[in-house]
Amino acid sequence: MKLSYEDKIKIYQLRKKGFTEKSLTIKFRVNRAIIKYIVALINRHGIEIVKKTKNQYYSPQIKLEMINQVLLKGHSTREISLQCGLPNWGILSNWIIQYKKNGYTIVEKKKGRPSKMGRKPKKTWEKLTPLEKAKQEIEYLRTEVIFLKKLKGIPLDQKDLQNIKAKKLKKWSTKDSH
Repeated sequence: MKLSYEDKIKIYQLRKKGFTEKSLTIKFRVNRAIIKYIVALINRHGIEIVKKTKNQYYSPQIKLEMINQVLLKGHSTREISLQCGLPNWGILSNWIIQYKKNGYTIVEKKKGRPSKMGRKPKKTWEKLTPLEKAKQEIEYLRTEVIFLKKLKGIPLDQKDLQNIKAKKLKKWSTKDSH
């Protein structure tokens, strides 16, 4: 469950009033470690640190410094996350996983929509070979027949069902490859 700014402040205030971590985990339905982290974060950086900032940006140099603190100097992810004021220590853990996966280099996420440069453009009807045109027309007609059968309530035969499944598999496989 995601905690709001108000929830985090309330957790901190209730913990300072003497509520146990266990009672707070039950009340807010979160893990005890999250309660501990929020309280430690606010103790170290003040109440404003838990205020939500939209899409906080961390430069590759800062990420690398934090990752090196964990991997080379042996500090815990929680300790470095607290020290740097990260909203949760899972962020640093994810960076470390990505860092190892990418051959020990920091890769920045690209913002925005992916370019169409790498995609093959769809062939226009005029550029299709006669065989490709015939295949597309047959596929269109089969789809039309299936649609009309569904409209009339005529039960589909086994061959039609196999064609539908094959088309769905083809669509899913092309979506996954992009």
